[in-house]
Amino acid sequence: MDWKAPSTENVKRIVEGDLATCTSEQAAAFNAYCLEPCLAPIVRYGNLEKVVVVARKENQVIYWEDVEEGFGVSAVGAEGNILDHDCNQNSLGLALNNWIEGRSGRPEPLVENIDPIPSVADRHYDR
Repeated sequence: MDWKAPSTENVKRIVEGDLATCTSEQAAAFNAYCLEPCLAPIVRYGNLEKVVVVARKENQVIYWEDVEEGFGVSAVGAEGNILDHDCNQNSLGLALNNWIEGRSGRPEPLVENIDPIPSVADRHYDR
């Protein structure tokens, strides 16, 4: 099967599905920065390809990464090219968190009641 560039119509459906799982804060951020999905050039592993941009905030965009099947956040060049190739499989909400004050792109890990991992020097082997 031959690879084909993502279609803006397909990405619109993906966005609609992801928006249904977004918090009200994430949905408000999307509504503030969304644009009509459009193709933009990106260089992946030395190859010039296309991704679909769905939102823009100043010099950053959120785009659909069809290879990883997730949303990425990147700076955008003067010519509209995606500058940062992202290999994440983020939902739209997780990508939007980058643009919401007080949130990061990743949830804070739960570290309660976890035993520390011993260092190599702490390991004892019975022989």
